[in-house]
Amino acid sequence: MSVANAPGRPSVEATGFDVGIGPSSRHSFSHSRSTSIDVDDLKEHLLEGDDDAPDSQDEQGSEHASEDEFLMDPMHSDDEDDHNEGGSSIEMETGSRRSTRKRRKNEDSPYPEVRAAVRNYDEHLPCNTIRAWTIGLLLVVLGASMNTLFSLRQPSISIGPLVAQIIAWPMGHAWTRLMPNRTFRTFGLRWNLNPGPFNIKEHSIIGVMASVSFSVAYSTDIILAQRIFYKQNFGLLFQLLLTISTQSLGYGIAGTMRRFLVYPASMIWPANLVVVTMMNAMHDMSEVRDPSVLGGNMPRYRWFALVTAGSFIYYFIPGFLAQFLSVFAFATWLAPQNAVVNQLFGGTTGLSLLPITFDWTQIAGYVGSPLIPPWHAIANTLIGVVAFYVVGCTVLHFSGAWYSEFLPMSDSSTYDNTGASYNTSRVLNADFTLNEEAYKKYSPLFISTTFAMSYGLSFAAIASLIVYTFLHNRKQIWRQYRNSSTEKEDIHMKLMKKYKEAPDWWYMGLFGLV
Repeated sequence: MSVANAPGRPSVEATGFDVGIGPSSRHSFSHSRSTSIDVDDLKEHLLEGDDDAPDSQDEQGSEHASEDEFLMDPMHSDDEDDHNEGGSSIEMETGSRRSTRKRRKNEDSPYPEVRAAVRNYDEHLPCNTIRAWTIGLLLVVLGASMNTLFSLRQPSISIGPLVAQIIAWPMGHAWTRLMPNRTFRTFGLRWNLNPGPFNIKEHSIIGVMASVSFSVAYSTDIILAQRIFYKQNFGLLFQLLLTISTQSLGYGIAGTMRRFLVYPASMIWPANLVVVTMMNAMHDMSEVRDPSVLGGNMPRYRWFALVTAGSFIYYFIPGFLAQFLSVFAFATWLAPQNAVVNQLFGGTTGLSLLPITFDWTQIAGYVGSPLIPPWHAIANTLIGVVAFYVVGCTVLHFSGAWYSEFLPMSDSSTYDNTGASYNTSRVLNADFTLNEEAYKKYSPLFISTTFAMSYGLSFAAIASLIVYTFLHNRKQIWRQYRNSSTEKEDIHMKLMKKYKEAPDWWYMGLFGLV
């Protein structure tokens, strides 16, 4: 029996209700009139699939989902649209469905990972406080300075925004306990030295300050190269203007593209979900204990403090006391004089085919924490490492390409034709331009196999990103651009609309000015 023609079944027009199934609960289920399926099985399947579907109501309270809602939904495909256009929508509403809808009083995100991490309500709390600005600016200065210094380390150590988020929590609560409750007036503005308990919005502002400032500015690479390799020093003013200009370019582009990369509900950034989850956990003052932590006999904050302190103390073992644990290349210990073994299994100048380490900085120092990205992103990186470095670099190096038999297999230094470090001062004129005659007399520049591969892949990645995006996402991007002003907003975008934001012309002006 065709479901669309089943006797006693309400029609689409009668119910005004779309039943969602599948990966996205907002997709209407369509079926050809000529298809025969069991009605009871379909009803049971629809009811099961609808239990996990979030309610999404527009301003008129309708249950209809607009096509614009899933324009950027990665689970939605054009083929599905074409398939659904030929059929008729099946809609039914039961007492169980109505009672479920009544229990859901709040609209929420259509994505389960977002629902699990981000709240669907806003609280009226003070956030633009002297406490938030003081703690935030202090951590910004310390974190940015330390990251710039640690970026010169091998392997580099990066202090992420999560560290600032952790440190800001006791600092904020200490401020609440120690500072007096006094009100001041400065330039006509009234502010309180202790505006009450340290809240999640103040904490979030501090986290935002850290996230936009803890990363090392690319201009520092230019400045360091000028000072170390070319002995150039154009002064502090040049360095400040260079840093501000390059950073402003990034802010201008990010602000201009935020309606495409931030506003849509489908634009999910996994690293931010980690920050939000931790923020909510730190400000959840309930005394409910986790039974998985020592049988529920220890409060969450004490357990977190013990783990943090233990991690801090443990790092001194591979980082200072027993540094061989940082690069545990035991294969090279068995044959320390064998060049091939060291090239294949060495962790510093080799491919490290057995990458064993007890040092977290060796794992997260270059590509970030592997605990945050989804598995498919990690697998994609792993495939690239095996294909280009393990296989590609091995073939290139042992085939003698680029004079590799005279160079280290993996190294970031530059060499001349004698194997010594390349002396750039011998090939430069007084105005720091290239002297071709001196270059020919001195030596070409030689680099290791993996270093050459890294340069090639860096240029190839730019071209491949453009081509891949055009082939696979051009229709999606064009639809999102065309409907960016009319796409239905999710709950979080609605909550953010009450806060005044910088206009587009400000970001465009910032980009054009520099």
